[in-house]
Amino acid sequence: MPMVPNLIRNEIPAGATTGEVITVLWRQRVRARRANEERRNRKAADDFDAD
Repeated sequence: MPMVPNLIRNEIPAGATTGEVITVLWRQRVRARRANEERRNRKAADDFDAD
């Protein structure tokens, strides 16, 4: 999976419906959560290797 950019891209088109906005924000949140979990797991593995 490619690295998630440090900034959240504007993926909401002009004139989007409320449902479309919610869907895009939900996807962005899930993507950010996965990236955070992967980062945490890598850090834990690195910390374990350092001990």
